[in-house]
Amino acid sequence: MRITTNTFYSKFLYEQQRTYSDLNTVNNQLSSGMKIDQMYDDPAVFTDTLRLDSESNSLNQVLNTSKQAQTFSNNTDTTLNDMITTLQTFKTKLLQAANADNNTTNYEALANDLQALRDHLQNLANTSIDGKYLFAGTAFDTKPIDDEGNYHGNDKRIKAKIGSNVDLAYNIDGASLFEGIDRDYNKHISTNVQHFNALKEHPEFVVRGDDGKLYIDKDIKEHGQVADSENPPEEVSLSADDEIRMLTGVEDVYDSANDTYEDGKSYFYLSGKKPDGESFSEKFMLTNSAKISDLLDSIGQAFGNTAGNQAVDVTMNDFGQIEVKDTTSGKLISDFNLVASDTDEGSVDDLVKNGDYVVNFTKSQFAGIRDISTPSAQNKNFDNRVFTLNTEFRRIDNDKIAVNTDKVYDVIGNDTDDNLDHIKFTGTDTDGNSVDVSLNIDSNTTMQDIIDTIQDNFGDVTVSLDHGKINIVDNTLEDKTEHSDLSLSMDAQDSNDNSLSLFRRMDGLTYDKTFFSVNGSTLTSNVPQVDRNTQTYATENTELIDVSGKDDIDGKTLELNYIDKDGNNKTAFITLRDTPDSNGHLSTFTVDGNTYDIYDNEGNKTPIHDIVTTTTEMDPVTCEVCNVTHTTKGITYQQLDDVIGMLVSNNLPATNSNSDYKAAVQNSKEFVDVGLKDGKIYIDDKQNAVTPLKFEMHDVD
Repeated sequence: MRITTNTFYSKFLYEQQRTYSDLNTVNNQLSSGMKIDQMYDDPAVFTDTLRLDSESNSLNQVLNTSKQAQTFSNNTDTTLNDMITTLQTFKTKLLQAANADNNTTNYEALANDLQALRDHLQNLANTSIDGKYLFAGTAFDTKPIDDEGNYHGNDKRIKAKIGSNVDLAYNIDGASLFEGIDRDYNKHISTNVQHFNALKEHPEFVVRGDDGKLYIDKDIKEHGQVADSENPPEEVSLSADDEIRMLTGVEDVYDSANDTYEDGKSYFYLSGKKPDGESFSEKFMLTNSAKISDLLDSIGQAFGNTAGNQAVDVTMNDFGQIEVKDTTSGKLISDFNLVASDTDEGSVDDLVKNGDYVVNFTKSQFAGIRDISTPSAQNKNFDNRVFTLNTEFRRIDNDKIAVNTDKVYDVIGNDTDDNLDHIKFTGTDTDGNSVDVSLNIDSNTTMQDIIDTIQDNFGDVTVSLDHGKINIVDNTLEDKTEHSDLSLSMDAQDSNDNSLSLFRRMDGLTYDKTFFSVNGSTLTSNVPQVDRNTQTYATENTELIDVSGKDDIDGKTLELNYIDKDGNNKTAFITLRDTPDSNGHLSTFTVDGNTYDIYDNEGNKTPIHDIVTTTTEMDPVTCEVCNVTHTTKGITYQQLDDVIGMLVSNNLPATNSNSDYKAAVQNSKEFVDVGLKDGKIYIDDKQNAVTPLKFEMHDVD
């Protein structure tokens, strides 16, 4: 083929134009930042571009939704944390309210604080972000919680798209939060007395021994010792690694011959119910140098913890309170009560009656029972100038804290029912001189007369009645670390100088008693009754044995102290039996020296457990002889309620017969209604808007 100049030129021109076109394309790409402008520029690239654009839009949507969900979740998390903090503060305020030393002003301030916290919780529950309520479910425009605490949202979940066909819920609906039930719920019990590090709270009584350890010496000046530091007192939280002496404040032992110290001993009196409902009561000793963790372990073992089984978790919180939690889901009944002392006694009752040093871990507002004859003044609580009688003074008629003008008969007892004739005061005055004086009691004697008797006979002292407690200050001491020679005991006696148990025990030492608080016409028990088999509250048909912490209660006696509708102060006893005694009695109640059988609705005398008997009888229809099974149910709460009703209404059976028993039960219902609500026994006075009835019940060991 012949190549001409024209052919060469045409080829050159074509290549030049193509190069120019490619260059122009590249320049356009560089200037626009785009590889193609039209679909026909590169169909494959254009198709990929459409796909990537779609994925980009999806990812942007996921990003935006995720950001919104994150913002919503962050605000939810912040609000929930605020709720937790508020609830913790609420709990602290409740614990402060449980302190028996509060006066009316303190209670009013605490009530205002609690109301403010309640309002804050309501505001938190109604938190909204960008016009959407956090806890209303999908009902964004509905305010979830009204002023009565009712929930108005729904239980729907809000979902965010986080991928292809992947949605994730990110809200907490109020129905679950405010009305739901924790399926992993564990019974959680906490003592309600705060404890702080005693060495930090009372540094003026802390001595460093020759061994380098810190000891507590409450007679530090008398022993010629010097405090380890001059640090000011401070409240420092306890932990499981701290020593027992830091928790109990029990004094260590000083050896004057060698000028050395050794560990004091703290005795712990523990009782409660295991998760399986079995009651227990134990006492154990720990030296002051032992760890609080040793105490927690001992409590756990008492509840049933072993090397291979963890029945409960026992911990100490930041407030120095011991907490016990069932590890088995849904348990309702691990009661827990603890008292500590520096004295080894047979029981808590002995601690009370002997006026020993006591460390309380629980308090309530229930008045203590009157069972102490000789209260004594104690000053073992880190101020040697201040003594407090280990009894609480409340009016008998309404349990109100006694004041100076109250009559002694109205607070301690009277000359008719209690035979109170005089109170004997013994001990030593502030100069160490022996004191033995008596105050005659009549209808005009007041609590102020008791105060004056102490002040006039025990040296240079100041005596006051503060919140139901008599405090005595030794004015001869310059500071709290000096030794006082003052000692004092009171003894209520009849005209023959016999001691009378008329003084009340302190609140923290009445934990094993069932008290009834008064609200208008109704008395309500302080402890709910729980069926340990079904883990539900007891009802009138529940048998006592199903609630009792022990399977064998044959011969168990319940003591009932009460004031009936006629104002009579009485004591009754219920004795539970499975087998008849020598007089044919099964379960009975005794009052005023008379014993009455407890009958069921069919007129049977009542045992503790169900009794099944089989008899051979003739069927009246078929005339055939057959075996017939009869079941006599064990004593129920309905029968206990009937007995309580008869006692407090002062309607007792005319004779010990089934017919008179039923008549007395029926008559009592005209005056009182006795039953159970949420497991708590209540007594409703039908005759009075403000009932004069009083009631207390406990086991007799």
